[in-house]
Amino acid sequence: MPHITTNGVQLYVEDTGGDRPAVLFIAGLGYDEWFWAQSVAPYLRDDYRLVMPANRGAGRSDKPAGPYTTAQMAADMLGLLDALALEQVIVVGHSLGGFIAQELTLAAPNRVRKLVLAGTSFGGPQSIPPTPAALAVLMLDRTLDPMELIRRGLETAVAPAFLAAKPPMLDALIAYRLTTPVPPEAFQSQLMAGAAHDAADRIAAIGCPTLLVAGELDQVVPPGNVALLQAKLPQAESVVIPDAGHLFPIEKPQETATALADFFRR
Repeated sequence: MPHITTNGVQLYVEDTGGDRPAVLFIAGLGYDEWFWAQSVAPYLRDDYRLVMPANRGAGRSDKPAGPYTTAQMAADMLGLLDALALEQVIVVGHSLGGFIAQELTLAAPNRVRKLVLAGTSFGGPQSIPPTPAALAVLMLDRTLDPMELIRRGLETAVAPAFLAAKPPMLDALIAYRLTTPVPPEAFQSQLMAGAAHDAADRIAAIGCPTLLVAGELDQVVPPGNVALLQAKLPQAESVVIPDAGHLFPIEKPQETATALADFFRR
C-alpha cells in the first residue's frame, strides 16, 4: 500500500482491501503497522478489511518536527479515511493509539461504528499513571544502546512469563525494534502528545458501542484504568487478557483477536 498524504504528512498504510467491514488499527508509542500485522491481523483478515497505518513519527511515515497532539494525530486518521473513501469504520486504538482513537471518535462520531480502547486510559491526572518502573523506561535517554533500550523496555512492557518462555514472537519483536528504530525527536514528540492528552471530562460524549481491553499485568497503563473508563462509559464492555502485560496483542494474539472478533460481530 502506498503512502497517503493527509493533514500535511505522508502516512504509510497497509490495507488488506476488499468489501468486508473495515477496521482502522491505530498503534501506540513508537509502533507502526507491524504491531497489528504480527499479532491479531492473521486471525481477522479473512472477515474484515484491515487498515493499519503508521502514525506520524513512526515506521515509514513522515516524522515532522514536533510538538504533536493526539487531536492532530486523530486528524491524520480522519484524512486517511477520506483518502480511502471509508465513511464509517470500526476503530481499534492501543495505548497512545487509544488516545488518538478517542479524539477521532469525539471529533467525528459519525465515522466510528464501534470503538475498541486497548491498553489505554482517558489520560490526565484523573487516570492511573504508569508504575514507577514503567515511567523510568519511558523517560530513558533514547540515544542509549538499542539493545539496552529494548531490554529495559521489555521488562515493563510484557509479562514476566513471556520473557521467560522466549517464544519466537519475542525474537521477532526484538528484531523489529532493532530494524525499525524511532528517532529520539519523533519518539519524544509522540510521548509528549500522550502526556498532554486528557479526555476525562469529554470521553462520556462517546456514544458508539465500546470495548475496553487491558492486560492483567500491564505496568504502562495499569488495568485499573478500565474501571475508570467504564465509570465514564457505562455502556462499554470490558475484557482483561490474563497473564499479559502492556503488549498483550503481541503476547496473546489469539486471545486478543477472539475478544475483538466477538465484539465486532455483535
